Amino acid sequence: MMDISHLNNKFLRMGARVKFQDPAATRARVPLRMSLLDIQEDRRGEYFEITLHSDAEPQVLDLQPDDRHLLLLIREAKAKSKFLCGHDERHWFVAAIPEKAPVGTVRQAKEALKPHVVRVAQSQKKIAHKSRNRRKMQHSSGRANGSFCLF
Repeated sequence: MMDISHLNNKFLRMGARVKFQDPAATRARVPLRMSLLDIQEDRRGEYFEITLHSDAEPQVLDLQPDDRHLLLLIREAKAKSKFLCGHDERHWFVAAIPEKAPVGTVRQAKEALKPHVVRVAQSQKKIAHKSRNRRKMQHSSGRANGSFCLF
């Protein structure tokens, strides 16, 4: 198995535990053809479980420790897969980024995961890029709006 200490350190920097699973130890009845990412839980809480295929080359493209998110690229054979790994209000999560989305940062990954209609509404309302991932949007008066809807 490859040296995973660098990858482990990136997850630790965002406050997450990660465990690497041996592909031979997976419960799959068929040979593992692709890497797997999942969230598991033990007595210490949630953690990322990563099973890397033998030819997998993982790389953290972007790390935002204050936001508790990272963008992970896994190259396998001729395929490239990107995953947004992070923490929402209560739990750790992994989200696969659409293959056609050209993302290289956590911010771009978050945008790529939004439905098209939401991205269009953000543009029509001229919401600044730095404000697009806030829980509450600002009125022109500067006061926070309690609404989560952009329509």
